[in-house]
Amino acid sequence: MVDIRIPRLNTNDASYVLVEWLVDDGATVESGASVATVETSKSLEDLVSEHAGVLSRRLPAGADCRPGQVVAVLTPPSQASPPPVADPGRPEGGGTPEAAPVSPVAMVITAPARALMRQHGIDEQDLAALGRSLIRRSDVEALLAGPPAGVSPLVTPEATPAAREGGHARPAG
Repeated sequence: MVDIRIPRLNTNDASYVLVEWLVDDGATVESGASVATVETSKSLEDLVSEHAGVLSRRLPAGADCRPGQVVAVLTPPSQASPPPVADPGRPEGGGTPEAAPVSPVAMVITAPARALMRQHGIDEQDLAALGRSLIRRSDVEALLAGPPAGVSPLVTPEATPAAREGGHARPAG
């Protein structure tokens, strides 16, 4: 087994955010493949696997992590556990497990995006209309710039939380 650890990405941060996994848990990963995206205070960086193997995640997307921390383990494919086999003698019959209900994917909002949201009084409900699971600063900026011609706005000055509470959104800068 080989640990996938968070490298020191810059000297300014003691921790980062594991923004998203680019590879499913249990998937086979090739050497040199990007497996996750990590956010620092300055940028988003892809975490690249230096080895091949079957990935086993140790942290969920959105978790805080620090340099040197193990976020996943790679097991050689020959040593990886096979997927569970359904019990054909199950009382329900059929022998195949029922699909678990799928829950909606939670949004992961990067720190720069959250800072811009606070500056302009935008809440997560406003961003949900974008239909994205990963919200970056550029997404918030695009929302603030307004919709393309012919599309109704998602956020209007009157629709921000500050305006709904009788206040005004603060200008950036």
